[in-house]
Amino acid sequence: MLTVTFSVGGDGILFEVLNGVFERPDWLEVLNRIVFAIIPSGSGNGLARTIAHQFSEPYHPHPTLAATLALVKRHVEPMDIVRVETRSKIMFSFLSAGWGLLSDIDIESESLRMLGGQRFTLWSLARLIGLRSYTGKVSYLPLDERQQQQLPKMSTKTSVDPANVDFPDEVLLETAEMRTRLGSWYSAASRRSAYFSMVGSVYQSTTGSNNEEDEENGTKTPLVYGPGSQVAALTAPVPDNWVCLEGQFVMVHASYQSHLGEDCLFAPRSKLNDGIIWLLIVHAKATRSQLLHFLLGLSTGAHATSKDASGSIELVPCLAFRIEPDVSEQGYITVDGEHVEYGPIQAEIFAGLSRILVP
Repeated sequence: MLTVTFSVGGDGILFEVLNGVFERPDWLEVLNRIVFAIIPSGSGNGLARTIAHQFSEPYHPHPTLAATLALVKRHVEPMDIVRVETRSKIMFSFLSAGWGLLSDIDIESESLRMLGGQRFTLWSLARLIGLRSYTGKVSYLPLDERQQQQLPKMSTKTSVDPANVDFPDEVLLETAEMRTRLGSWYSAASRRSAYFSMVGSVYQSTTGSNNEEDEENGTKTPLVYGPGSQVAALTAPVPDNWVCLEGQFVMVHASYQSHLGEDCLFAPRSKLNDGIIWLLIVHAKATRSQLLHFLLGLSTGAHATSKDASGSIELVPCLAFRIEPDVSEQGYITVDGEHVEYGPIQAEIFAGLSRILVP
C-alpha cells in the first residue's frame, strides 16, 4: 500500500520534503511507499499548476476542493526527479534550476512577497529596465535522434492501481510551520564518501551517522543519499557528446515541469514523467524588445513556439546540463526557487523516480 504525504504551501515546501526523504538511508524504500501531494498556498505554485494543465483540469486559487477531489479519485502519476550537484552540495529537484534573469527576479523580489504572484510581474519590469548579463559556459547533453522523434511524449493518467493507494487513514500532512529551511546539505567534496552499487547506481555516505562534520566551521550537515550520477562529475571535463556554449548570457533556466508558476507556462511540451529537461538559453545579444516579448509570452507559452531568427533565445530538450558562471561576477542561482551557492552547477534527470497525486 502507498501512503500519501501532503505538503501545504508553495513549491519550496515540497522541495524541503523531497530532500528530507533523500536524507534517509532507506530513501528508495520510502519513494516506493509514498505518494507526494501538494495543496498550493505559496506565491509560485508551479507544480500544482502543471498538474492542472497536464490533466486539463481548472486551476483553483483556493485549493481545498481540488485537493479533496484528487484524494477521492486516487489517481497517481510517476514524476521525474533531477539530481543537482554544486561544488559543496547535492540536492534533488522536481521543478527547475536557473541562472540569470528569472533567478534574479525570484530572489530579489522576496521583499515583495506580501503581493503574492504579482511580485514577479513587478520585478520583471525592474530587471528589464536594469538588464544584466553574465559571463560563463553552458553545456548540455542533447537528446539522441530517437528521443527527438518521440517528442512530445504523452504520459498515461494513472500508472498505479488506485486500490493500492492508502487513503485516508495514513495521510501525512506537512506545512511550512512544521519544517524549517535547511541551511546546508551534504558536502560533495567530503573524504568520507563513496559510490556504491545498490539497486543500480546509488550515492550514499560510508558512515553510519545521520550527520557529517563540516571541516571548515565545525557544524553538522545532513548526509544525502539517492541515485548516483550517470554522467561525468562536475569536476571532470565536459564529455565530447555534450553541446558547449561559451560567452555572455542574460539567463539560462531549466524546467522539468510545464509551469514555473501559476501564470508562467515555461515548457508547454513538458510532461511529469517524460525524462526530459527543457533548457532555455537567452544570449546577451537579445534586445530588450525581444526580452519583453519573451516575458509576455511566458503567460501563454508563446515564447516556446515563436521562431527567433537571431538565435538569441533557444529552448532545447536535454538529459543533463552544466552551468559554469564566472565567479568573479555577482549573481544568483536557484533550484526550485531556493537560493543556492553561486558557482558551477550540474543537473541530470531520473525519469519517474517519485509519485505525485493528480486529479
